[in-house]
Amino acid sequence: MRIAVARESDAAEPRVAATPETVKKLIALGAEVVVDRGAGLRSGVLDTDFEAAGAKIGENVAADADIVLKVRRPSKGEIAHYKKGALVVAIMDPYGNDDAL
Repeated sequence: MRIAVARESDAAEPRVAATPETVKKLIALGAEVVVDRGAGLRSGVLDTDFEAAGAKIGENVAADADIVLKVRRPSKGEIAHYKKGALVVAIMDPYGNDDAL
């Protein structure tokens, strides 16, 4: 199972959907974890921190992931690039976003 930690598209969002500790736990469960380059920078987490935890770093890592981790709901444009059937784990914020439901 491939799990992607996607970079947040909103420049005002300082959080990242996983930490190096989370990555270690997911890998221990048998998952392959890939992290978008720079995904943790606004949270003070470097790519090298994720790599040290066992993750691979890349670009557009959500494109072929089975599970996509994000803090905020992905945009329609982002979703269009996800693998069909991928599970998205994010704060979906349905209020005022009826067409997203």
